Formats: sequence, structure tokens, C-alpha cells
Amino acid sequence: MAQRKRSKKRPQPRHKRSRQASRHDKRRRLERRNLRRRKTKQAKFPLTGPMRVAVAAMQAVLDPRVAFRLAIIISGVLLADGRRTASSWFVAAGVQDDWDQFYDCLIHVGKRSCELSLIVLGLVAEKLAPGFAARVVVALDDSPTKRYGPRVEGAGVHHNPTRGPADGEWLYGHVWVTLAWLARHPLWGTIALPLRSSLYVREKDVPKLDQQRGWQFQTKHQLGVALVQWFVKELKSRKREVQIWLVADGAYATRPFLIPVLKEGVVVVSRLRKDAHLRDLPPPRDPNQRNPPGRPRIYGHQRISLAKRAGQQRGWQSLTFNCRGEEVRRDYKTFQATSCLVSGEIRVVLMRDGEEWVPYFCTDPTAEVRDILEVATSRWAIEEQFHDVKEVWGAGQQQVRNVWSNIGCWHLNQWLFTLVELCSWDQPHTVLSDRRDRSWDNPHRRPSHADRRRWIARECLENELFAVLRGPPNVNKFRGLAERLFGLCL
Repeated sequence: MAQRKRSKKRPQPRHKRSRQASRHDKRRRLERRNLRRRKTKQAKFPLTGPMRVAVAAMQAVLDPRVAFRLAIIISGVLLADGRRTASSWFVAAGVQDDWDQFYDCLIHVGKRSCELSLIVLGLVAEKLAPGFAARVVVALDDSPTKRYGPRVEGAGVHHNPTRGPADGEWLYGHVWVTLAWLARHPLWGTIALPLRSSLYVREKDVPKLDQQRGWQFQTKHQLGVALVQWFVKELKSRKREVQIWLVADGAYATRPFLIPVLKEGVVVVSRLRKDAHLRDLPPPRDPNQRNPPGRPRIYGHQRISLAKRAGQQRGWQSLTFNCRGEEVRRDYKTFQATSCLVSGEIRVVLMRDGEEWVPYFCTDPTAEVRDILEVATSRWAIEEQFHDVKEVWGAGQQQVRNVWSNIGCWHLNQWLFTLVELCSWDQPHTVLSDRRDRSWDNPHRRPSHADRRRWIARECLENELFAVLRGPPNVNKFRGLAERLFGLCL
């Protein structure tokens, strides 16, 4: 066996930590002024129509030094294709050599997300003002986004609620608690319009964040309560005397979440556990007794079993209600009970579909069964919104590390979802369902959110093209427009 030839190179000494700053330090690089650096003044294809008006209202909240970049970034988000990274946004928007300033703009948007959410809330309230004269329905839920890399701030290991065949029970990424306005379209059913989100960071991951962030740990329930309180406060400040109903996932049907929300005057509808601890109504006090001893009872003596109630064949009734834009007929049972979740009375509704039954509850004991079932089934709209935000807009694919950049990117995706829905709210079906390039698709189906986004992007491109054609003949403008169109297609 041949012996291995020894290398003549001497072993390298261990590298000591250098006290000198890195050559690639961003601060030092920016100190060297580049006179040939090209700065971006406007988007490759500027926004038009209602989208331009909405973005202009959002720009008024930001710092004037970075506000003009918001419209450029949003145009890139609209026109970007493929993997929706932040760099793909900038390429589609026509950003030149000042990419670092646009990354700083994302940080600024993340820090001012609360103020920007107020603008989106005002736009939604103004658009839907005639339709919510009596009741406003909002939905609250959380959703994860996958992230990779140990330096992504705020990321951690979370439960994967929608895992596929190749996914595990856990994932590494971010979790967003989102509050959305549930609006009923006359043709397309209930649509969830996201308003504001909060990033949930595990308690063990909070120390990993930079101390300058000033981050404090809050549970999902605490974040949800803060979002509801923010919504109620802002709606009352606009002098809207309406009843607010909140529909949430069964994970939020807990006492730490329900008690603070009920103090805000909000009616909560949610799913109930099948083994929930319920009791009957307390007996009424004797009116003839002047000073009865003790305080009035809150709970009754007899415990209620939901399984026994559902197993009894007596008492079932039929009801037709609107479920996700369609009229359906289901069997139901309803009764009043007392629960420690709310420290008082609730209305329980058992809905049966075939052999399966699902329990729901409402914190308003006098609520109608039809209203409870319609609100409970409309919660699925926020799940559809999460799917569209991730699949159509590419939320979670931006490849940014800073926690404020991640917050800004997530909110931009959600706000654009809301703005696209508002801009296409009154458009006819034939305009949004333009499938000339997809002959296999059914032209009579309901237009998806991707169809509405494609319509907004097509409007921006057509307006830019017609603006160039209407002007005097200019070969340079025609050539520049053609190059931008070809570059966008490629």
C-alpha cells in the first residue's frame, strides 16, 4: 500500500480576532461617496387610479425623506413575478444603485406599521360605510411563515398547523397574529381584509433580539387582545356607533383572551370544545326576600354534557343560512348555559352535518342562531386570505433579516391584498375574469384574488403605454418603454 505523500506546506497559525473594522462594513462603505451612483426617483411603471390615491395617503404618514420610495416598492410588489424576494421587488420597480436606501425604507415601514394600518382601516371603513350600519364583523387568527437562517431576527420553532405530506409537525420561521375585517361582497361572498398584524416571538427567543429593539414578550392571546383594543378605539374615534362581533379560532376561546375583549363591548363567536365545562342557568332569586344572604349565583347546579345533548334525537331543528356566499340548510340545537370562560351566560349552538356535529358559542345570550352560524362559518375567509397572501404575494419569501424589515414586508403584502380587493370591489365579473391567455380556464368561475391582482398590474402597464403613445413621437421613450416591457416579461 502506497504511503500518503506529506504536504510541504507549513500549518497555518490560528487567526486572532482583529480589532479593525471589516472592509465590507456598510457604514464605512457608505462614507465613501460614489459620484457615479444612480439614484431612483420614480418607479418603472407608476401607480394609477385608486391604488395611487391609497398609496399617497399612506405616504403622508412616513418621513418625507423616504416616503416617495413607498410607491416605488409597491409598484415592484405588484409587478414582481417568480420568487417574491425583496430584491425581485426592487428589480421590477426599476431601482438602480441605491438598493440600501430601499432596504432602509422597509425598516421604516415596519416601525410605522401601526400608523400605516390606520390609513388602511380608514380606507376600508370609507368603502364599506353603507354596509356596516349595524354590525361590524372582524376575524382574528395566527399563521406561520417559513424562514431559514440563524440570523433571521424573531424567528423560532413553531407548530405547523397546515403541514403537507412532506412537512413536519414543526417549522422554523415567524408567526403572525392578524386582525381582518370580514366584508360580504354581493357576488363573491365573504372576503377577509387584513388590517394589522403582530409578530409573536417565543419567550426563549426574545433575548436573541438586539437590545436596541426593546422587544417585550407577549403571548398570542395578549397580542390578539391588543389588536382588538386598537380596532375598537379607532372605530369609536371615527364616531361609529356599531356593534362589533369577533370570530376567532377555537385556540382563542380561553379566559385570558375573552375577559379583556368582553370589557371592550365586543361580542365573540368561536368554536367550543366538545368536553367544555358548562353548567345550566342559576336559579332566580326570590323577589319577596328583601335582603337575601350572599351574592347572586353565577353558575347553575347541573353540569351540561354536549355529547349527550348532541346524541339525543329530540330537539333538532332545521335552518337555512348563508355559508360562504351560498345558501345551505343544516340541523341545529341551541340553549343557554353558563361557563367559566366568560364568567357568565353564553349561547351554545350545536350544528349537525350528517353524522358529525360541531359546537359553537356566542357571548351574547340573546343572539339569533342564524347570525351565530353565519359569523362562525365566515371565519374561513381569513384562512383563504392567508393562503392568497402567501401564494399570490409571496409573503415570507423576502429574505430580510432585520425584525422591522420582516414586519414591514409582511404588512406590505397584507395591505396590498386589502387595497387590491377595494380597488376591484365594484368592477364587473367580465373585466376581472380576463383569461385570454388561458383558454383552458373556466371563464364563468368567480374571479380569484390572483385575477384581481393581475387586473391592477395590467391597468398600470396600459396607462404607462398609452401615456407614451399619446405624446409626441419620441424614439427614445418608445425604446425605453419596449425595453422595460421586455425586461418585465423575461
